[in-house]
Amino acid sequence: MNVNGINPFETQILGPQSLSSLDVRDPNAPEAAQQPTRSDSEQAQLSGDRVSLSEAGRKALADATGKSLHNSEAAKTDKARKAEETEEDENLSEIDKKIKELKQKLEELQLELQALQGDDSDAAELERKRLQDQIAITTNQLMALLKAKEKQVQPRD
Repeated sequence: MNVNGINPFETQILGPQSLSSLDVRDPNAPEAAQQPTRSDSEQAQLSGDRVSLSEAGRKALADATGKSLHNSEAAKTDKARKAEETEEDENLSEIDKKIKELKQKLEELQLELQALQGDDSDAAELERKRLQDQIAITTNQLMALLKAKEKQVQPRD
């Protein structure tokens, strides 16, 4: 089946005039039936169908198309940001890389802790305790690395 304006072969020749109506044609139908003349409208009705989209359908199509375009652009932006971060990471010292890693881990742990807010179950209480312990350990590691970095930066007398 061939949908005028959507099939890749047809889009090169005939793009849809609007999103509200598309011509649907059977590729197995004779060529004369696919190219109807005004006097031959009955034959066109037999070999092709006309599809119309309602206002809600057009809006849904536009939303879906917009979302896919937005997601594709967001993916490109995300890839560029990751490439930039990778380039920055290559220029960092080992201590700076570990500090960055610990900061990210700390943020993740804090988000997990926030997610448990309002849950009064015993399992949630145990998970909160575990997360708080991990936050304390990670914070101590971060502080030790920051002190080590400070010692590296200070001029030796």
